[in-house]
Amino acid sequence: MANKLKVTLSLDEDLVEALEQISRQTKKPRSRVVQEALRAWRRKELQEKLALGYQEMADENLKVAEQGLSSFKETLK
Repeated sequence: MANKLKVTLSLDEDLVEALEQISRQTKKPRSRVVQEALRAWRRKELQEKLALGYQEMADENLKVAEQGLSSFKETLK
């Protein structure tokens, strides 16, 4: 298990109210709600980076395939 560290945060009042509400609804401590939110945000960021990387790879693969096809057509002439 990871070591726990205490931190102090300053949040807008509406975010504190939302945190309190979620904490009550889920019956989880505020720190747990914040941890889960940060982990979810981190997962989302990673998924977006992976999706972008895969798209860039697909674009590059398409260019290579098109160049190869063009070269192949030239050799058939």
